[in-house]
Amino acid sequence: MAYQVEYATEQDASELGIINNDSFRERGMFPAVFPGSSDASIRAYKAKNVPKHLADPKTHVLKVTDPASGAIVGYGRWHIPTELGITPHVPELSEQGQVYAKDPVVFAPQPMNMRAWTAFKAMLEEGRKRHATERDMMLDLLATLPSYQGRGVGSAILRWGCEKADALQVRIYLEATPEGCPLYVKHGWKVVENVDFDMSQFGAHGVDDFYLMIRDPKPIS
Repeated sequence: MAYQVEYATEQDASELGIINNDSFRERGMFPAVFPGSSDASIRAYKAKNVPKHLADPKTHVLKVTDPASGAIVGYGRWHIPTELGITPHVPELSEQGQVYAKDPVVFAPQPMNMRAWTAFKAMLEEGRKRHATERDMMLDLLATLPSYQGRGVGSAILRWGCEKADALQVRIYLEATPEGCPLYVKHGWKVVENVDFDMSQFGAHGVDDFYLMIRDPKPIS
């Protein structure tokens, strides 16, 4: 039975926070930005970030559900410029959700290495300025529960966006981890630059590397 790809809601935030944390916990960024924090605290913080994305008219927040279990097993965020004509999907948020949406960082687990976080975000923004245009779509996040990785969940999210990009004849930009890069290549992305984030500059250890990638639209037949 095929996975179900649909828009996420505020009620899905806790499960999306778990997927976000667990999908990337082996990368160096989380321990660098949240030194000493538990999985539970980071999962809770990532859940509190979800309303911010739901409230953004340019962001389409998707969940992937396993119909056999009813569990949410994948999480995707697509940025689609409103001028491309895709109808925004902005659900109504609860009062608490509106509070989280305004500034989720104030709810981050402490201590938080703001220098590392700010530098990481700046690195991503500089890459986007070099390679993306205002008309490009962008995959901001693709996360899958570790137990479901390699089982088609990520491909289901990618097909959702690629179909729209091909219909609109626009490119898609993304930043990939080395682990995710082969999946994106399979779906038509090409690497345009490799960037490294040296966490030793911020009191942490190691280097996280990322591939900046572009997918050109398939010609309309």
